[in-house]
Amino acid sequence: MNATTTVDRLRELTRPTGEEDVMDVRYPPPRFTVSPKQAAAVAGAVLAAVGAWAVLRPAPQELGPATWDTVAATASSAPAAPSSIVVSVVGEVDRPGLATLEPGARVADALAAAGPRPGADLVALNQAQPLADGQQIHVVAQGEAPPGPPAAPGETGSGNAGLVSLNTATAQELTALPGVGEATAAAIVAHREKNGPFTSVDKLNDVKGIGPAKFEALKDLVTV
Repeated sequence: MNATTTVDRLRELTRPTGEEDVMDVRYPPPRFTVSPKQAAAVAGAVLAAVGAWAVLRPAPQELGPATWDTVAATASSAPAAPSSIVVSVVGEVDRPGLATLEPGARVADALAAAGPRPGADLVALNQAQPLADGQQIHVVAQGEAPPGPPAAPGETGSGNAGLVSLNTATAQELTALPGVGEATAAAIVAHREKNGPFTSVDKLNDVKGIGPAKFEALKDLVTV
């Protein structure tokens, strides 16, 4: 018997006949069962709960036109930060007058813009002090007494009672001085607006219309 015959014989012996015994498999019984009615009831309850939540939930807040107008008005009313500040530097500097600086600038920045003279007393100034818009810095010469507190606009004098301030007095206040009419008062105001604050009383000689005689009559009545 050759190998082919043996293989064919084995195939014949192992071929199913349909009469073999079927294995009896026993499955465990289910723990619980759900009837179609119960499944429908559970699904209905879930759908009802979802529908109630959708109806009763609070509506999302929406900004109407009036609300948006209020928001825009609030934003536009917020004060804008200044883009620059203007200070006055007078005294022992090469470029007295107004200096425009960045916000947050300090006294040292104003001095750099004005150019202190060699004889300026810089020790008397706090160069780290922050500047405010409209502030005046008076640079004195070495050995010179520091200036008194500046007078407020409209006040006469600058720490000197009874004297008229050339830098703060109005044209009307200047006409109270002897020999100063409306034309001379206007010339004094125009001079300080063009050239910056007066750095000394002697600068009155630079004002058009004030000669030596008028200066002698005014020098003891005014201050800077």
